[in-house]
Amino acid sequence: MRCLVLCLLVACSSAASHSVKLTNRTPRAIEAIYVYPAGSSNHGASKGKLAPNAAMSIKIKEGNVDVLAVAAEEQLENGQRERKQATQTLELRSALELIFHDSTTTILEQPGTIGVVFRVMPAAE
Repeated sequence: MRCLVLCLLVACSSAASHSVKLTNRTPRAIEAIYVYPAGSSNHGASKGKLAPNAAMSIKIKEGNVDVLAVAAEEQLENGQRERKQATQTLELRSALELIFHDSTTTILEQPGTIGVVFRVMPAAE
């Protein structure tokens, strides 16, 4: 009887998982993508890497999550190096697509898609 009650409690308390498509629409590789409970200081393990214009799907538990994407290191014109990051907090209730893009480009956000922006300074003319 105790085992049955315990099984019911576990079944009722576990959150549903949803498929999340991750799409990289930047010209640079994304070396790590972290998805973790909103506000947590522990990012956990990376969910994967994405080449430019590549996509992958992962399963994420329903609820409030933070997404952190870390791009490959780039050499700037002034000789310095930079590693861009993009973050987004979202309430996951159904399947969706996260599109990583630069702030200098626009994407068409539709129901079921969310843009995650890497801040890029426009080129000086």
